[in-house]
Amino acid sequence: MTEAEQDRWSFPAGSVGHSDSVKGYSCEAKDGNVGTVSWANYKPGESYLVLSYGHGRHETHHVVPAGAVEGVDHEHRTVALDVTCEEVKATPTHEAPDAPVDWAFIDQLERGMLGGGAVWPYTDG
Repeated sequence: MTEAEQDRWSFPAGSVGHSDSVKGYSCEAKDGNVGTVSWANYKPGESYLVLSYGHGRHETHHVVPAGAVEGVDHEHRTVALDVTCEEVKATPTHEAPDAPVDWAFIDQLERGMLGGGAVWPYTDG
């Protein structure tokens, strides 16, 4: 894994401590609220968020690399992202929001096989 890939799949230094969790935190993109963190993986080089937005049957869940995190406010239970809502919505969806993502899914995502590109932010093209 290259250094850029390592950075894309790691939380920013100091944003999440050893015993911290962001599950259930509200997630704010550059241009507004983009949902709630349903799941997170904290392993450096393999870190990501599963963001859920919408209601009931219309709820969708997107896998977002932890490198998109700009900061975490544990007091207000908020995660700030350095991308827009549309950029989050362009990421591939995940069907089980309260379960870890299989790393094979992430590998396919990295290689652009799931509707996104191999760079962040993802695009549909």
